[in-house]
Amino acid sequence: MEGMKPVKIYSCADRVDADMITETLNDRGIPAYSESKGSGDYMNIYMGASMFGNDIYVNEKDADRAKEIVAALTLSLEGREDAEDADIPARVLDKRIRVVRIISLIAAVLIVAGAVMPSLINIFFG
Repeated sequence: MEGMKPVKIYSCADRVDADMITETLNDRGIPAYSESKGSGDYMNIYMGASMFGNDIYVNEKDADRAKEIVAALTLSLEGREDAEDADIPARVLDKRIRVVRIISLIAAVLIVAGAVMPSLINIFFG
């Protein structure tokens, strides 16, 4: 039995996509694993998500077949996302974006107020 010579075949935006792709490759008989980029593992532990993404690795001899499987899998994923977005009218998407912005603004104001108020209370009543 020879050792594995890992080759990067694909980069994913998040851990969920990476897990789905590695599971599909493993189910098809291609040993695969994913690895976080940069300090992605730390970010996954600390924040529950990473903005660095994940790389998918397979054995060098399986790379071509794995790339074909990943290409077919990602094509179906992209098509699914487009189909989901097509069902939602643009007006509804705009309204959702507006609501998210308002909620984000309120959260930011509350965070700033929570950080500043104790200092102000201490200055005036301290």
